Amino acid sequence: MKCKRYKAKPSTVESRPLPEDRVSDTVAFEVTGVDLAVQLFLRNGSKVSIVLFTCAVYITVHPDLVASLTTNSFLMAFRRFIVRRGKPKTVYSDNDISFKDA
Repeated sequence: MKCKRYKAKPSTVESRPLPEDRVSDTVAFEVTGVDLAVQLFLRNGSKVSIVLFTCAVYITVHPDLVASLTTNSFLMAFRRFIVRRGKPKTVYSDNDISFKDA
């Protein structure tokens, strides 16, 4: 009986090219992803949520606390992000209700 492992050909995986805006050399947070994290309970009994702005080119994260998951809270967090980091060219997000209404 012959061993098939030594005669096997290595498999090849065809990978799709990455989007141009994710591999180009840009300023941090020029291409940004936005996610809403879970609600946190503070010691005083109030709840807050975290909006995570992640740079799609470099491994950097900008967290921001919001009081609720409403559209107005998200827009205020986004405005604070723009003031601090600059206006991004591209923003990627999941289709959360707060993002659809904004």
